[in-house]
Amino acid sequence: MDGFEQIEVRNGDRLFTSRNIGFTPVRIGELISLLQFAEGSDGLTVKKQKQRVENSNQITCLQVERDDVKAKPHEVCVSSASHEILRDEWQEPPDERRQEQYSECFDFENHDYPRKLELLVNGSVAITANVEDLKTVDFDPALLLPPNGAIERRQCSNMKHPVPIKTPDPEYPASAHQNKLMGDTTVAMTVLADGSVSDIRLVGTSARSLDDVTLQTLKSWKFKPAMCGSDPVASDIEVVVSFRLYQ
Repeated sequence: MDGFEQIEVRNGDRLFTSRNIGFTPVRIGELISLLQFAEGSDGLTVKKQKQRVENSNQITCLQVERDDVKAKPHEVCVSSASHEILRDEWQEPPDERRQEQYSECFDFENHDYPRKLELLVNGSVAITANVEDLKTVDFDPALLLPPNGAIERRQCSNMKHPVPIKTPDPEYPASAHQNKLMGDTTVAMTVLADGSVSDIRLVGTSARSLDDVTLQTLKSWKFKPAMCGSDPVASDIEVVVSFRLYQ
């Protein structure tokens, strides 16, 4: 992603984002999530806890759920001896098992930080990041001012994410069906405060005919918007539409 630039400034529950393109690329967003593990963890509830041994190490694995999202629970595994987070595993449609792994922890100002971070999708490494150095720096206060043209988003601690209301599936194009074309189309879009969608952008492509019908269909989608308390707010989401042929 040579040349991509994104600046985020948070002021209370408002987040100002400035980018030099209209969306955050999928892999960039995943990298950011690796570096910001457990952001918003105050909204997590532990449902189950298990002890097991892996590679001669005793670990504790927790089944956790978000209070504001109906989704399959995450499994977060922690070293029983050092209490270091080893991995966070969850499942997303379409049947993707995703796992963040952390290793080679080191001390920085009395806190443990992982030196190696990995994202695995269905067992294959999608992203590897290595922390080369950490240091304390003094920030110029001017850096904390929102850039001109930045998009404002609300990011409250109890934010509820958009809930689908009307999301018809794209029709399988006849030509793609006849040619047995399959694939996943990934789309980034903004759910506005009235539940409609805008700024629909293709960020992960399959066949052109599948991409075209996906983009056209998503224009009609409707959501219950994200909520900050009693206030509906705009939010950015990503959607993966899968086209599969089954015998």
